[in-house]
Amino acid sequence: MNKAFALLIAGLLPMAAAAAKPDVEPLKLDPTNKLYCNAQTDWCVGIKTDGSFQDNGPFATSRTLRTEWPFWDLPDIPNFSHFTVWPHLIRLDEERALVGVIGPAEPDYKEEIQFSGGSFSRQNLYLFMVNLGDKVSGLVHVMPYTANARIRACFNEADQTRRGGNCIDTYRYQAAVKVLPGTQSYPDLQVTTHATRAPAGASRYADSSKLPAPTEAQKAPQTDKQCSYTVTYTWQADGSVYRPATPLPDCSEFLEAQPRKTP
Repeated sequence: MNKAFALLIAGLLPMAAAAAKPDVEPLKLDPTNKLYCNAQTDWCVGIKTDGSFQDNGPFATSRTLRTEWPFWDLPDIPNFSHFTVWPHLIRLDEERALVGVIGPAEPDYKEEIQFSGGSFSRQNLYLFMVNLGDKVSGLVHVMPYTANARIRACFNEADQTRRGGNCIDTYRYQAAVKVLPGTQSYPDLQVTTHATRAPAGASRYADSSKLPAPTEAQKAPQTDKQCSYTVTYTWQADGSVYRPATPLPDCSEFLEAQPRKTP
């Protein structure tokens, strides 16, 4: 977060005081213009992918304000064809809103990572504050949105026999965002996550090829209690970002291509 943006946000805080109760609006794809718009179609979000390298990226536009603004401000420019619009808009006032895009995790922005014995993919939610009145924007929050790992558990016929042909362990993670009234100028964000592993008892920190064949009950995805949780993110004016109100658990097993177990 650059200092200029932080100062601008700080200057806008008094006029945003009434926005503690946010207005959350769903965005739906308009087939005529390929934009995701709210019901009144006065705010729309899109991702340009057919222009020059510097012109591509997500943008917000307003019919009533008669303006458009590209809001991606990260230093690296990914392939935006791998991104989608987050189908929600958190209205702060007529000119300002929190909007988001969903795409591969930084810094490499790879759709999928292949490695010996498996594959991994993760998508993040990139949340931006966009002010179409002053034509300014800034990244305020990045969080894991979905993640999937498929790990090979058989490396020879003996492994296949031992595992009863069940040779792929799967790990999945997904998050949902709910907006809560906040005590500050920006609303609180409540994030609920759900992580599963299949078969039950599989671990990315252990050699799954040594496990016996899973029972029918064990084949079903098992909820991971540590990484299935609810946490509130609150606005931190000093950095113009959202931070968790309580510490987050270690979910590297679900969120990293090559996780390392915490000592």
